[in-house]
Amino acid sequence: MPVVLTIALVAVGLAGLLPLLQSSQTTTTGYSIRQLERQRNDWEARSHELEAEIASLAALDRIEREARERLHMEAPKDTLYLTVDVPRPESQPVPDRFLPPEKQEGVEEDRSWWQSLLDLLPFP
Repeated sequence: MPVVLTIALVAVGLAGLLPLLQSSQTTTTGYSIRQLERQRNDWEARSHELEAEIASLAALDRIEREARERLHMEAPKDTLYLTVDVPRPESQPVPDRFLPPEKQEGVEEDRSWWQSLLDLLPFP
């Protein structure tokens, strides 16, 4: 009888510790989430600052000022026009990576199952 009573008391004690362990884990997880949210907000603010800096650096008047002051450039005094006696090429040479992929004839595009299902419906 004393052994059963001891086991029952240990079980009740462990069952009483379970909510404490759960609340401790929940508190720790909540703290970690708040810390990560703060870090995310800091990175977003830094990203917005960099976007604003990029926009200010791309301003045309700033670029002209930098060209005059730092690079000692000045506007051209004369404009020179050249005539070219060679006709322009038939097509514009563009690198292949900028062209759309060529479709093969007779090969259907990969379609998802829901697109095939929509084709079966009688709606126009």
